[in-house]
Amino acid sequence: MYKETFPEKLRQARKDAGYTQKQIEDILNIQQAVLSSYETGRTQPDLESLGKLADFYAVSVDWLLGTKGKNT
Repeated sequence: MYKETFPEKLRQARKDAGYTQKQIEDILNIQQAVLSSYETGRTQPDLESLGKLADFYAVSVDWLLGTKGKNT
């Protein structure tokens, strides 16, 4: 069975919310290059950034990490 990964879920959450990486950079003050590295799986966010992203996209950290449903 196909399992979504954190980078794919993060990218999907951004697209579902209708934002570009540049817009997220401006809103959350997370550099576009850093966001790109999260979305491609080159690096992982620290806990503070992970929380900011989950809150902004209105999804749970568990969902981003692949352990639970989107809003639980």
